Amino acid sequence: MVVNQILEQIQNEIIDSGKDIRYKPQAYAFVLNGLEFFIAKLSEKRHVTGQELSMGLADFAARQYGPLALTVLNNWGIYTTQDFGYIVYNLINISLLSKRPQDSVDDFENVFNLKEFFDTRECFPVDKEFIRTLRGA
Repeated sequence: MVVNQILEQIQNEIIDSGKDIRYKPQAYAFVLNGLEFFIAKLSEKRHVTGQELSMGLADFAARQYGPLALTVLNNWGIYTTQDFGYIVYNLINISLLSKRPQDSVDDFENVFNLKEFFDTRECFPVDKEFIRTLRGA
């Protein structure tokens, strides 16, 4: 299966190689799935900025994990929007994602405070139908 091959590539080329051991494999899967989710929400297929992706990933986490979103992200090693950037650039470095010449990992720096984002959300509607579609049920 393609997903397993991608996760194996991430494990081998990033984590096991020692290039970056800060993030669990689930963090990489989350970013890839979150990017797909965000692009699907757009009305057109286009390049996504670091700032846009940061917001999209936070929204994706909130929809998937509800009030536990920050806890889940922290468990995987994600504490800031900069962590999203490091993960994206690790994926770029092993050719799973691409970038434009003007793009930089710094595009993800201090986009917003993840803790404040989740602390100030008044409602975490867990979208059960959305979760079913992710699972292919």
